[in-house]
Amino acid sequence: MTSRAPSKLVVHHRSSGVAMGTLEGFFVMRCYGETTPEDIYATLKCHEAIIAVRPLGSISIVAVDPTATFPSEATRRAAVEVTRKTRPQTLGHVVIVLGDGFWASAFRGVLTTMTSLNQSTYPKTVVRYEEEGVDWAIETLVESKSKYRAVLLAGLDELKPGNAGPRPFTTLRP
Repeated sequence: MTSRAPSKLVVHHRSSGVAMGTLEGFFVMRCYGETTPEDIYATLKCHEAIIAVRPLGSISIVAVDPTATFPSEATRRAAVEVTRKTRPQTLGHVVIVLGDGFWASAFRGVLTTMTSLNQSTYPKTVVRYEEEGVDWAIETLVESKSKYRAVLLAGLDELKPGNAGPRPFTTLRP
């Protein structure tokens, strides 16, 4: 039995600080500047796109670049509201805090502590490397690493600022 190749990432929203898209059962977001409440509300469009093709739910992969700013109170409130709306179809959530040094390490530590105190029903983790986060998401969604790893990593790259155009997809052999 052969499995079909995964779709490519569909970018649904891009702003001066955030880009996000979907790839079948995966929500992929990259934060590289200020995240606004409007950016957070734009995640609902991604959620609707995923649920239309995968009603059981999705995994969220959020990469935070060292250039990202800490969210405002209004942005945090919007995130709480959106999380409450999407929680029933959220199957897992990984945050990838990129970067070296004190800031990145401290931020990973704070997020890890907050994640452990959060009483959601789905698994969550905070990691350092994109590969680690993508692998965790694929395993949590019980999908094929050989099918999704390369395309999800390419999707995270596509979401970087300045990478707004389509990029060719190359299948990597496991």
